[in-house]
Amino acid sequence: MNEIKAFQERFFQSLAPGFALASLFDYLPEVFLYAKDCDSRFIKMNVALMQLHGFEREEEFVGKSDFDVHPPQWAEKYVREDREVMQLREPLPHQVWLVPNDQGNLRWLLSSKIPLFDHQGEVLGIAGVMQDMDHAAITQESFRELEETLIYVLKHYREKIEVKTLANLAHLSISQFDRKFKQLFQMTPQQYILRVRINAACQALISGGKSVAQIAHQSGFYDQSYFSKHFKKQMGLSPAAYRRKYHLAGRK
Repeated sequence: MNEIKAFQERFFQSLAPGFALASLFDYLPEVFLYAKDCDSRFIKMNVALMQLHGFEREEEFVGKSDFDVHPPQWAEKYVREDREVMQLREPLPHQVWLVPNDQGNLRWLLSSKIPLFDHQGEVLGIAGVMQDMDHAAITQESFRELEETLIYVLKHYREKIEVKTLANLAHLSISQFDRKFKQLFQMTPQQYILRVRINAACQALISGGKSVAQIAHQSGFYDQSYFSKHFKKQMGLSPAAYRRKYHLAGRK
């Protein structure tokens, strides 16, 4: 085994500097690859991940952190997981994350991260790969078990949704469902419902035409002030500011 490792190391050490192998992932449209330094600043993204975040050139993301790319609440969770991987110095495979694109639209991705080391064995940062759950090679049994509840929320987010209803769909008690949901998706069922509603509001704000009050109501919020408060908390912008930013961007 030591001879095999030595053979591998000699080969990789002879390669030209750079993250050259990452270019292979540019040919896999449903795979998202990235590398970050020890401060969780992006060093590399493959083309698919750049497109997901709305970037056209490397200059737009290199040196930026998740806080520059994602709303604060989500960035904090991504960075916390990065630090866990670096501190434990071990891979963290097959984590299910709800990841937004540059306009806030959501998709479920299967994420795996590994620590990156220098020649002295010190942690330099992390590398990660994500894949859409619909295309993931590894079928997550727990995800499939709760998938019907995710679909239900997407179909009924305009209505009042009780956790009891979702638990019944999963054939679990409320406490079992809540615990399993949080363990798998890094959020509570209520937080997922809120994110789906805010995502719907994002799309409506970009489309234009309706008032903020109308959009709040059609997205499942019955109080505009509550909607505005949680929208800004999630997206980092007020609904009006978000509309100005992305509605105008979509017209360019």
